[in-house]
Amino acid sequence: MSSHIEEDELDPLDLSERRQYTHRAHRFPGKFHPPLIAEIIQQHPEHEVIGDPMCGSGTTGVESVVAGKNTLCIDIDPLSALMTRAKTKPVDVGAFNEVCDRIIDQVSGFPEKGSYSQERARQEVEQNISVGQYAIPYNLFHWFDPYVAVGYSRLLSESHHVLKHESNEMRDAVHTALAAMVRQISRADPDPVSGLEVTKIRRQELNDGITFDVSSSFNNVSNRLARGYEQLNSLDEIGESSVIEGDAKKFSDICSKVDEPPSMIITSPPYCNAIEYSRRHRLEYEWLGLFNNPDVENQRNQRIETSRDFFGSTTPKQGTLRNLPEVPHTDIKRVTGEIEEMGHERKANLLRKYFLDAYDWISEIYKALPSGGLFCMIIGPSTSYGKTIDTPNYLKEITLKETGFELVEKPRRYKLVNNKMQYPTNGETTELECLLKFRAE
Repeated sequence: MSSHIEEDELDPLDLSERRQYTHRAHRFPGKFHPPLIAEIIQQHPEHEVIGDPMCGSGTTGVESVVAGKNTLCIDIDPLSALMTRAKTKPVDVGAFNEVCDRIIDQVSGFPEKGSYSQERARQEVEQNISVGQYAIPYNLFHWFDPYVAVGYSRLLSESHHVLKHESNEMRDAVHTALAAMVRQISRADPDPVSGLEVTKIRRQELNDGITFDVSSSFNNVSNRLARGYEQLNSLDEIGESSVIEGDAKKFSDICSKVDEPPSMIITSPPYCNAIEYSRRHRLEYEWLGLFNNPDVENQRNQRIETSRDFFGSTTPKQGTLRNLPEVPHTDIKRVTGEIEEMGHERKANLLRKYFLDAYDWISEIYKALPSGGLFCMIIGPSTSYGKTIDTPNYLKEITLKETGFELVEKPRRYKLVNNKMQYPTNGETTELECLLKFRAE
């Protein structure tokens, strides 16, 4: 499949005139298009349990429960697991609003801009987050103004006290709202998806005197999540979700231990030019203690080590990359060889690891599915140093040659609705994605 496709062959997908549910609970770059997932589920009503081994922001999970299907969602990223739990397990809207209001009411005020020095702010932040799972982000005042750090830490402290008496579902809902506001109140630019940085644009806004409102930000994100819950709760029946923090390369073992393993998989693996989620979401991980270590330096090290196992990660150690076997695929070997000849050895090795990992997780999906099970993969081509990486075709050939899957219909290609929000890396983007459907023999 070529990435140079005539425009009249493409089918743009449109989200207009459709309920949003909880999809907008947290801004998450690279998530795939909800109407496409809804369409796939509708086309295959015989499958009652739907899985996603790389669930990301939980799109498959949400659309599954909306359709009344049960779902098994897995991700190695603790923020993804948190969001997917919260988005697929709606709580009572009145109770959620009451909890959020109680948290705000119990905060002893939110400091005004310029009211705290860094030294005084750090002292209070340390005191506020001494309870619960929370931690102070590394290089705190590079990312947050002192008054913001104090205000947010007060929110965390009161959240801990209020949530002690609430259900796990309510805790996940509030923590998702707290995570969703972090980028909004930080000095980091909230728009770039490729990482975490104080951009030139953001620096100018800071110099111009931008003011952050911690209370309003929390109210805005919690209200948005509440609207999603209201839409989910208005449905006659929704499916149940099981969300597990785990590795896609161990998917079949995870499926063997659940009561209802999936018979259909819908997933969208990261791109070769992957968004480095572990870098982009670092502040959320650290504030909310998602790597379960109150010592921020240990937590930072744990995050870095875990991120090396993220599929498509660009952070593996150099020794790991240099000892990789060659990918047994002619076109992949050719492209990686050409990139290496251009002097980009690390990038060539990252691409090799990407496709070697693909052999593993595709085999895991095949082992997990019963005979007749359906595997739907959504992925698009990309470029690297001017070389086209025909990922859909490469993964299709790997799937057909290395497993007992068979292609059940012609691949469907469609234009991305917002390709700039999806996958910009080094100025390169992809214009389209492809839906591949396979059936297990």
